[in-house]
Amino acid sequence: MLKNWLRTVRAVNARAIGATVAAFPALEPPFIGAGRWLARRSPVLGTLYWFAQEDLLARLRRSGRPYRMLPIAGVDLAVDVTDATGRLHYFHAEPYEPGLSRAIADRLKPGDVFIDVGANVGYFSLLAARLVAPGGHVVAFEPDPQTVAAMRRAVEANHLTGGIDIVNAAVADTGGTTQLFLSVDSVLSTTDPDRSPARDQFAFTRSIEVSQVTLDGWLAARPELRPRIAAIKIDVEGTEADVLRGMRDTLRACPRAVVLCETSPGSPADALLRAEGYAASCLDVRHGEFGNYAYRRG
Repeated sequence: MLKNWLRTVRAVNARAIGATVAAFPALEPPFIGAGRWLARRSPVLGTLYWFAQEDLLARLRRSGRPYRMLPIAGVDLAVDVTDATGRLHYFHAEPYEPGLSRAIADRLKPGDVFIDVGANVGYFSLLAARLVAPGGHVVAFEPDPQTVAAMRRAVEANHLTGGIDIVNAAVADTGGTTQLFLSVDSVLSTTDPDRSPARDQFAFTRSIEVSQVTLDGWLAARPELRPRIAAIKIDVEGTEADVLRGMRDTLRACPRAVVLCETSPGSPADALLRAEGYAASCLDVRHGEFGNYAYRRG
């Protein structure tokens, strides 16, 4: 009974805090400053801060004003803080995959082309678009139509509509169509749940049919892009080797391009890249050795 009462009190307080901060936006900075301080010192008050965020984020989604300016690897971007890629950065000063962000910032320069395979809501595509301007280009592949819609909103919020080509398709080693399996978070979507790194933690409750392309096939129709490719990011929740098998021509035509891949040492993707003459360096590691790696030809 006491636990239930405490949960009720916490929920009521969280709703009151969320409603107040949403009604008076000037309170956001002190709310975040106090919340970070409390979260570092008290698990109970840190939990209250988290649930107050939940209430505030729901209100921000409904209001249509979820974007806040955040520095990403030294570049200021309008980021959707209601999405997991922005939430921890904004409310807890914990940037999303900072090693990968820094690798992209270090690699790209104006005029370059950046390929983002598994772009999700476009967090890294937006960063790249800022870095390659003027004269550069970003191609973002994302199969989930709802996630693509969120990415388009983010592109508009950052005034980057001319710099990013969004392709609503999965990337693999064959073209046609495939099933995209969806979970509670769009970042977990995969075309093969059995190979997903999140298969033991999350359920894939439904699937949708989506278009599928190979990177070699898509770029063959746009030969002007290949010589300018400086970096290719691949994050497709377990099917990275399929993407790589469908881009062998691209790898061989772009020897200077760095491949930024979410994988682990010894995986099929890692083995394929090493067989092509690449060496890996670690960027962000999660769950043992799994994480983001930068592959460069030696």
